[in-house]
Amino acid sequence: MEFHIGQHWTVNVLGMSVHMDTLITLWITMAIIIFFALLAVGNIKLIPSKIQAVFENIVTIFSSLTKDMGQEGKKHTPILIALFLFIITGNLIGQLPWKILNFIPAIKATHGEFASPTNDINVTAALAIIVLVYYIISGVKIKGLAYFKHYFKPVWFMTPFNMLEDIVRPLTLALRLFANILAGEILIMVLAGLIASLLDPIAINTFCQNTLGGILPSSWVYNLGLFLGSLLPLPIMFFELFVAFIQALVFTLLTSAYISGAVAKH
Repeated sequence: MEFHIGQHWTVNVLGMSVHMDTLITLWITMAIIIFFALLAVGNIKLIPSKIQAVFENIVTIFSSLTKDMGQEGKKHTPILIALFLFIITGNLIGQLPWKILNFIPAIKATHGEFASPTNDINVTAALAIIVLVYYIISGVKIKGLAYFKHYFKPVWFMTPFNMLEDIVRPLTLALRLFANILAGEILIMVLAGLIASLLDPIAINTFCQNTLGGILPSSWVYNLGLFLGSLLPLPIMFFELFVAFIQALVFTLLTSAYISGAVAKH
């Protein structure tokens, strides 16, 4: 059995190679967030509906992350919420049965693999760069050009190492999110391959003859293999739901810490 990891449906746009599969799942992710956000604020009530209550709790939780920044912290709550909702929705998008699309000849011919947009390093790198630019601009707005003094502390020859920190931060943010989501999808793909091997009639007949000695009918063993095989990816898929939440939360918490450090007066 042959697996193709990391293949993308690429289209040349203005001389650039664009990953159309990633772009489509990005649009779907944004559409889902915008739809539920509009649903939550479209008819705000004193006694909130369920969807309104969910969004109010999200705002409350992320507002608490910026309390240490004082009144200035309220300005940074929207980007934290946006990052968390985008990342967790994008992570969960990968749990949908995108393999069904491979039965469409036009899509199958592209050799692309629809999955979480966050399993593309270009997406996670873009998010990390946005965070880098955002907290630097936030620091400059509060401190002016004095923000860059921290590059020369505690002594001037530490400048290269302090500047390197601003390179390592987005690098680790991008790689951590990308690697965790990609690894989970690889595990699910491998287990799907095990299912295919369980459903191989020749392998099942051989198992009946060599192991069970013909005690059970082949059809029974085949159906048993079908049932057990279908359950194989489930533990990993449930674990991926947990990973999707944790990675979105870690990315957001680190972003909050970087912003807090940039705007701190001490």
